[in-house]
Amino acid sequence: MLRSLAGEGTALARQVLSAVDEMTPPQRVAAGEVIGQALVESDHLPDLKSQVIGELWLRDLELTAWRVLHADRRSDHPAGRKAFLDAWTSV
Repeated sequence: MLRSLAGEGTALARQVLSAVDEMTPPQRVAAGEVIGQALVESDHLPDLKSQVIGELWLRDLELTAWRVLHADRRSDHPAGRKAFLDAWTSV
C-alpha cells in the first residue's frame, strides 16, 4: 500500500475500500477477530484484545487506501504527490 503513495496502486486501494465497504457488521467483526488473533500471536501486544487489534488494523488499512486515492486525486503533478507523501510519512 505504501508504494501506492508513489502514484502506483490506486486500483488496489479501490479494491480494498470496496471489499471493506461491502462487509456486513458481523463479517467485519469476524475479520477483525481473525486478523487480531494473528497479530496478537506475532506481535507483543498480549494486553490488548484481539478484536481491538484487528479493528485497528482494518481501520488503518481503510485509511491507508483512502490516502492513496486522495493523493492520486489531489495532485497529478509529481512534486505535489511527493509533498503529500513527505507530509504523511513524517507524522
